[in-house]
Amino acid sequence: MSLLKHSRTIAVGVIAGAVLIGTAACSGGGGAADPGSSASPGTGDAPGTVGIVEFDSTAPFDSLAAAGAKSELEKLGWEVVSQDPQGDPGQANSICSQFITRQVNALVVTTYAMDQMAQCMSEAKGANIPVFYIASPLLEGMAGAVDVTSPKPINDVFIKYVKDNGITSVLALDYSPGTPCRLRKEYRQELLAGTDVKVQEHEFTIPGQVVDAQNATAAWLAANTEGAGKYAIWSCFTDPSAGAVAAINQAGRTDSLPIFTWDFNKTIYEPLKSGAIAATLSLDGNTVGRQVAEIITAYFETGKTQEVPGEVEILTKDNIEDYVTRNPQTLE
Repeated sequence: MSLLKHSRTIAVGVIAGAVLIGTAACSGGGGAADPGSSASPGTGDAPGTVGIVEFDSTAPFDSLAAAGAKSELEKLGWEVVSQDPQGDPGQANSICSQFITRQVNALVVTTYAMDQMAQCMSEAKGANIPVFYIASPLLEGMAGAVDVTSPKPINDVFIKYVKDNGITSVLALDYSPGTPCRLRKEYRQELLAGTDVKVQEHEFTIPGQVVDAQNATAAWLAANTEGAGKYAIWSCFTDPSAGAVAAINQAGRTDSLPIFTWDFNKTIYEPLKSGAIAATLSLDGNTVGRQVAEIITAYFETGKTQEVPGEVEILTKDNIEDYVTRNPQTLE
């Protein structure tokens, strides 16, 4: 039987209370730019320049989202400049500063939490340049956001499996600096609070997330031997999941070690088909890129900020073939 009776869900909206965090708490990440300002093309004018502060090009979703946004914006006549800080918040803020000095008309930040981009937000506010986020809820100071954090769908499937199968030990592969991973982790912790499940949390590094997760999983497997308990693995997105699969295969384990993760791409297609990965969440980076292009266009036309939830689908071995038939581009 499928882990869920349904296969489609819509990403959650803004996390309760998060929208109202103060400007001071965000180190100056205040209001969005005025569309009629000198930093803005203005309604009816030709588009200007958008600077994209990427997260890490080795992370498939982030790479696709940045590329998708660039492609869609260029189709609309925007000039697009982008740089990859390789997961380093300091470099991300420096890149943002360079774009502001260049006098771009808008900024896009991928995956980083807004508080990590305090310098960027402060400088953008001073220059009256609107900042749009990919993979974050809409927070005060942002001009718009495409929220793909989606903590509930997979965590709800995960906790049901844990309770139904008497899981005793869980390996959690986390990346707390990233907004999606942090919110997914916080919801997992909330669901597991008060249970007797032993959770070993590991913060993997970026770049190097696949190898780091593989090594962490190998160590955890050695400490949680076959037959000594019932286990599960939780991974905040696809890349570390692939590392976990590699470690399990290398160890030759034959007991049940289901992996629950997010953000499907072709690297986990075979493990998902086999059931080694019990459930993941679809997320099309190209679609997200189109969505951010749309909210940028709407902002310069109306001056209104908005959050767009990413549409997602829970994928298991029961529906993955149907999904790739409908979405063949995911295996390209």
